[in-house]
Amino acid sequence: MSLPAVAPDVVADAVAALPARLRAKLDQAIEKAPGWTVTATPDGAVVTVDEQVSVTLTAPVDAAGRAVCSCLLAPRCLHRTAVLAAAPVLDPSVPPSAVGPVPPATVAAVPPSALAAVPPSAGAPVPLSAGTVDPPSAGAAGPAAVATPAERDADGSDPAPAERPVGAAELAAVELMADAVAGLLAHGLPGAGAVLQADLLRAVHQARAAGLPRLAAAGTRIVAQARAARRSAPDFRLAELTDDVREALLVCHLLRAGPTDPAAVRGVARRGYQPIGELRLYGLCVEPLSTRTGHVGAVTYLVDAHGTVWSVAQTRPGDRDRAGHPANAPVDLGEARLSLRELSRSGILAAEAYASADRRLGHGRAVRAVRAEGRGWWAEPAAGLWREPPAEQAARWLAAGGAPVHERPAGHDLAFLDGVLGADRRGLLLHGPSGSGPVLVLAPQDDPMLPYVANARALAAHAAGHPVRLIGRFAGPRRVHGLALAADWLPQRYGGHVDLGVDRLQRADLPGAGPVAPAPPEPARPPLHLLTHQLRRVVAAGRVALLPDQDRDLRALRDAQLPTAAAALAALRRAGQGRERDVFGRLVGADPAALATAWLTAACYAASASAAATAAAWR
Repeated sequence: MSLPAVAPDVVADAVAALPARLRAKLDQAIEKAPGWTVTATPDGAVVTVDEQVSVTLTAPVDAAGRAVCSCLLAPRCLHRTAVLAAAPVLDPSVPPSAVGPVPPATVAAVPPSALAAVPPSAGAPVPLSAGTVDPPSAGAAGPAAVATPAERDADGSDPAPAERPVGAAELAAVELMADAVAGLLAHGLPGAGAVLQADLLRAVHQARAAGLPRLAAAGTRIVAQARAARRSAPDFRLAELTDDVREALLVCHLLRAGPTDPAAVRGVARRGYQPIGELRLYGLCVEPLSTRTGHVGAVTYLVDAHGTVWSVAQTRPGDRDRAGHPANAPVDLGEARLSLRELSRSGILAAEAYASADRRLGHGRAVRAVRAEGRGWWAEPAAGLWREPPAEQAARWLAAGGAPVHERPAGHDLAFLDGVLGADRRGLLLHGPSGSGPVLVLAPQDDPMLPYVANARALAAHAAGHPVRLIGRFAGPRRVHGLALAADWLPQRYGGHVDLGVDRLQRADLPGAGPVAPAPPEPARPPLHLLTHQLRRVVAAGRVALLPDQDRDLRALRDAQLPTAAAALAALRRAGQGRERDVFGRLVGADPAALATAWLTAACYAASASAAATAAAWR
């Protein structure tokens, strides 16, 4: 059983209450968490730390009194604080049952206006590239957060989002978050122990209280990734942590500078499900998913008569191999009781449907819906998804990547592609009819319990040269993660398509490899990875990652006609290495804020330049 979620201020207060000698031992105490015994109770859980000590948690753990240790040292108790620091972070805007999929990393474009607002490090200006991608406003998906009492008009009403300036409470939360994230960049993941995490959680709590859900969400994700990294969890992704650090620092900077669109920078709190009336949906595919909270499940994508993509997800605690594949678990949609896998091959007719603003459907007895006949991918309305050019689909994905994670609509990153299968040393390929170069089809997960990798190898070996219709998830320049596939040679027992993460292809199901034209060599792309690599190194190791000489990378960027990238990297190195002397001539520590500013400048440029290069590759 996993621990109940704990409010961020409860964790921060517990860490602050520890004396210095116990705070130094906190990380060692948390490392013993795998040996704890967690026993479920009707109102929470009891954590047996050792033979003499147990900690009782009453869910939701949103107050100090809901976490009690059997020892006599509370509240200055190491056992209690270690348990609180090891528990997931409580998000009051998400009901306990609304555990959704973890979105994959996205190449998010940063508006040029945001780039121009980030000051370069002292000593060398960082010019901006003209070839950036400007996505729509990140706040277009919903209203701004509720104003704090100090920011209301005299009559007690909330000012319009565009009129309400950034208040003192918001700026105080911004300073807390900026200082905590700057500390992470200065010390890296080795220094991101429980004390630094407590600083981040206090900033998260302050951001929520000030009505800054976008900043609070970024801080929560940073804490989750830092914890995953320190316990060597397989779900840790350095690229995602780097994106979250950039998001937090960028929001802090924009709020300090006085944004032209405060509602977009404040963000929107995750909203519940609202009635949307009648809806006729047709299944597309089903995808297995995992969450960082220890849940597994599946999500089914559907399309309505207007070509809009919706999703239905269901998760449960535990592992995939304990109770069969989650895609085969039943889901209730009113009177329609069917599995997510069956839903992907049929349809539903809802008289009273419920959905969130990001087009994720609610399910349960409150929904009035019945099962209906599905349609294949070559029939309307699904067929219209494949008529949109891949370049326009990629542009849609890149634009949505500029919004906060929970504001991105369902299916924003799905690619609908036609082509002929092929293979080379890189793996499975999809040759398009336009002759613009093949698309590399990758496995979304390498979990041995899922058939992604086995299916990709079987298709590469025994289906090359045959036309297919593919649903994938954009993963970079001419790269997708393969989710589902349809072809006229598939056996009828698959129901029209194969879900590559659920169905396991057999050799008898495949038509045999046929002739296929050799794939042209992959075109050269700008070496932006040199800058991205250094940004990730700073997140992973701190400023010490900037000590080795980087002249080779600088020369390579200049030789590739990327002077802006070279200038950003040089400014980052100066900020990381630069140390001043006090009035007595002694060296003083480098300024974490200067390093954070230089890092943000380079990260914003890298994000926009990468998005522009990706869009060009799909064109």
